[in-house]
Amino acid sequence: HGDALIHCVKLLRGIPFLLNKFHYITSHSYLVPKQCQLARYKPDGSSVYVRHLDRCNLSMNEMGVVEFLRASDYRGRVVTAILYLNKSDWDSGGELRVFDHHEKGEERDEKGIDIIPTGGKLILFDSSKVEHQVLASYGDDPRYALTCWVNGILT
Repeated sequence: HGDALIHCVKLLRGIPFLLNKFHYITSHSYLVPKQCQLARYKPDGSSVYVRHLDRCNLSMNEMGVVEFLRASDYRGRVVTAILYLNKSDWDSGGELRVFDHHEKGEERDEKGIDIIPTGGKLILFDSSKVEHQVLASYGDDPRYALTCWVNGILT
């Protein structure tokens, strides 16, 4: 499976080309870090990922110097790309729940929309605006997701 995984990583690393080709206007000057994240979630209902953003939008004054420096990898993220490596007929939970963006002072979306992690599905979203979480998986097979973050400059 190593060659197939390398192929998937190369596809994800090509996303900045497509962002430019289709004139994605919320960011520019893309860089793709060399690392990707391959996540494996146990199918026993114990593996979840809590609601979060993939980009740190806080200032150094809000975080403090040490925490600001620790979050350096997260400050440049502009697009999150997730490729699911599960079976194409996946029905064992582990949905990605995405929440509508809200500005400060607006009511926060608590319901969200669930995306089934079927194999071959590619999800792209704005790292600085889309809060998301991973729900528990159940069944016989683990849930797999390959994630790549595209860094850039917000416009």
